[in-house]
Amino acid sequence: MADFVISPLVDHLVSHALEKIEEEVKLVKNVKQDVKNLKKRLSAIQALLKDAERKQIDSEIIKLWLSNLEETSFRMDNVLDGWNTDILKAQIEKEQEEDDESVADPNKKVCLPVLSSCFRFKPVLKQVLDHREIAKKVQDLNKELDAILKETSELGIVATAVGQSQQQKASQSLLRPKLTTAPVDAKEIRGRDEDKKTLVDKLLCESSHGENVELIPIVGTGGLGKTTLAQLAYNDDKIKTSFDKRIWVCVSEPFEEFRIAKEIFKGLGGDTQNAATLGDVLEPICDKVKEHKFLLVLDDVWTKEREDWKRLEHALKHGGAGSRILVTTRNQEVAIMMKGKTRMISLDLLSDECCWLIIEQLAVEGRGRDQAKVAELEKTGREIARKCKGLPLVATTLGSLLCFKETKSEWEGILHNQLWESQKFYAPFLLSYYDLSLSERCCLSYCSIFPKDYKIQRDELIGMWMSQDYFSSGSEGIEHFKSLCMRSLFQDIQKDEFGQVFCKMHDIVHDFVQYLTKGKFSVIKVDDMEGKMVVKMEENVRHLTAHSEVRFPNLHVLKFNEKNRENMRSLIFSTTWFSFDEFSLLDLPHLRTLGLRRVVFEKLPENITGMRHLRYLDLSNNWMLRELPESLCDLCNLQTLKLDGCSSLERLPKGIGKLVNLRNLYIGGCSLEGLPKGIRKLTSLEKLDSFVIPSKEKREVYFDVGDFNELKCLQYRESFEITQAGNLENTDEAKKINLENMEDLVCLDFEFGNDNSDPQHQITILEALKPHPFLETLSIVGYEGHPTCSPKWLTSLAHLKRLYLWNCVYCEIFPPLGKLLPSLESLQIFGWNSVKKVGHELLGIEEGKRKDPSQSSFVSFPKLKELCFDRMDEWKEWEGSIPEDGSLQVMPSLRSLEFYSCEKLEGLPDFLRMIRLTTLSIGSCQILKQGCQKGTGKEWLKISHIPNVEIDDKYVQRDDIWVGN
Repeated sequence: MADFVISPLVDHLVSHALEKIEEEVKLVKNVKQDVKNLKKRLSAIQALLKDAERKQIDSEIIKLWLSNLEETSFRMDNVLDGWNTDILKAQIEKEQEEDDESVADPNKKVCLPVLSSCFRFKPVLKQVLDHREIAKKVQDLNKELDAILKETSELGIVATAVGQSQQQKASQSLLRPKLTTAPVDAKEIRGRDEDKKTLVDKLLCESSHGENVELIPIVGTGGLGKTTLAQLAYNDDKIKTSFDKRIWVCVSEPFEEFRIAKEIFKGLGGDTQNAATLGDVLEPICDKVKEHKFLLVLDDVWTKEREDWKRLEHALKHGGAGSRILVTTRNQEVAIMMKGKTRMISLDLLSDECCWLIIEQLAVEGRGRDQAKVAELEKTGREIARKCKGLPLVATTLGSLLCFKETKSEWEGILHNQLWESQKFYAPFLLSYYDLSLSERCCLSYCSIFPKDYKIQRDELIGMWMSQDYFSSGSEGIEHFKSLCMRSLFQDIQKDEFGQVFCKMHDIVHDFVQYLTKGKFSVIKVDDMEGKMVVKMEENVRHLTAHSEVRFPNLHVLKFNEKNRENMRSLIFSTTWFSFDEFSLLDLPHLRTLGLRRVVFEKLPENITGMRHLRYLDLSNNWMLRELPESLCDLCNLQTLKLDGCSSLERLPKGIGKLVNLRNLYIGGCSLEGLPKGIRKLTSLEKLDSFVIPSKEKREVYFDVGDFNELKCLQYRESFEITQAGNLENTDEAKKINLENMEDLVCLDFEFGNDNSDPQHQITILEALKPHPFLETLSIVGYEGHPTCSPKWLTSLAHLKRLYLWNCVYCEIFPPLGKLLPSLESLQIFGWNSVKKVGHELLGIEEGKRKDPSQSSFVSFPKLKELCFDRMDEWKEWEGSIPEDGSLQVMPSLRSLEFYSCEKLEGLPDFLRMIRLTTLSIGSCQILKQGCQKGTGKEWLKISHIPNVEIDDKYVQRDDIWVGN
């Protein structure tokens, strides 16, 4: 077992304990000497940890000593955290009493201090700590630590100077030199140009065996770049235009047919919501693939069993001509089993030169023009490159590490480190691991809680890290995340349209962190619906993820023994819907992190208060959840509460102001009529994703715009929504929200609701809600102004990429978006029921100026790629004639055009014939459907050049070939 993670974890716990002792334990009566002894022993242990960490590599008995120390450290952390909780609850209750008194006597002044886990206490609090139980626990801890210290002389563990505190080390890590260039882009990968050309040619060439679907395996050892090569091909422009459906599925081990089939079906545009068995998905796949020329990537396949693959193979074999299945695997036997041996691409090891070029790009480029210094580093760097053994993943990891090393001696320290001999396979990753700060090591190790190939959401991960007390603020978490990214321990960093950042871990890096944490973290699969199987956890498991591919699995199969219940600090349910009523979670008293996303229940139990240590609670996407008990507000340690997507949730607990440690509150997508007034007491709140504007009649009851000033720590990152925006009383109130200064905001939603306010009032309010000019995504929903939706500030959004205009039912005319938004890439217009005719106004072309020479340089919608119209009940005509000499360009980048439920639409604009569309989709548009029939339809000449035409979910033209009605 690898125990490399124990030492930093123990060091972290000890440092944390010393901080708590200073603030809290000294208040306990009659234990002053015991507390003094406890502090003395902890300091002595901290001085021994560095030597123990170094010697554990070659000593099993020191690993065991560290393991015993870890057990004691966790018990100590639970005791100290329990004391802190008692103190904090007493302080909150005292402040609540004073608050109630001030309400009863308005003339009495009460000063409310800022609450946190580290405040100075009033004498009245000392009574809560006058317990023999606490004194007994301190004495027991002293005895355990005494026994552990006595063993050190026999083990030869010696004290070294105690370094900086955990906080100082974390801060120091943030000051390290940053990368001067971004992590290596897939397009810049070294040594794979010929492999990419070969692969793209195989994917595009005609079948040599007359088969519609061919399978192409990429085979090579772990870390060779199989997935990267597949990504290069998958994102190649020629591939994108040649396949109308591209689907990527991470397979890994075990080979889960049901999950894989569902992901394929979703990639084909299907809905798996009601799929309960494999058969429910395979048959629809058979039907769907006939309509598409598809590229399916099955990444990281391990199974060699023919039976595992046979049913999926049968479902896919009738795909459109030219369809391809691309498989990445470490084993040639997998390629043979899948009948792809004759088309197999075997990846060779990279040359030492290519490995050096990868290292150079990461570690040397951008260091300046000191050629002598660069040459000095290059000599050592080339020797390090030889240790990569031709694996690009190792080269990337080492290059990311060397980026932080400035001198030749530091590079030589990496080259000659003893880990190359003692830990040959994981040596490169251990070198990077040991170069991290203690808190960063804990953060990396915690990622064992995710299944392999899991798409990790950054803010979710930071919340979990914070719940384990690795750091205390979101900004620290972001820096820790960046550090792990820059060292290439995270990869595939992506940002979605809502500004949320995602990443993955390479499967070998995932194997490495599991190696570090073996026995402490567990990821199990629960697919039993009848309760026949039994899943027993190892006794030392502290962090557990349970995932499933069936709906409502029987969770009684999870068996926790007494030690499991005592040890468990994280419990995550992943990727399915569990029934909460079947499983009691409340017997896990020391849980810090609880993830119940998509777990379906109507009400959270009142006795949730038993989880007094809880810091992270995810209840998101529970469509049945209607209310939260007031007892939830007794969880005074709670830092993150996720309720987003709980569409039936109508109110938050009134006592939410007691959650004084709350940092993150997610409520987007709930059905709230307002936020409790108590939110203004949450002075530590950093993230609030949605603000509900209360109606005029309920301003006194709910959190109002004026209360925003109380939340000094709020940071508006990624996305933010304002619901019931029509309830804003005037422009001054709208401006108080201060959207213009939320410069880190990527996505903004305005939802006006059914407030029946005067249309002119909504026009005025929307005009006052001016966002900052670098916004990328904007949604306006339920706007009731007229005749259009065109606030003056639209012209300032030069960087806007996505615009969604939904249910603007009284708008009769489109704003001139083609002129106003030069960076727009995606436009969706839904439910504009008053629009009857669309002219040149949408394009931004003034009537009478279409042939004006001054318009010749004008390009309407220069970057627009996707355009969708949906539920346009009264729309009949789209008029659009422009000069055919090319003097005026319209939508030159448009590739996808969609019309749905536009029942009265009679025709398409003339300029459509000049647009190089890839796909036209029409659904529930009966008149337009008739007009688009080949030869007979009056619109046919406008669309005949479009390679793929889909009508009512069936292709009538594919790859320029008419395939019928």
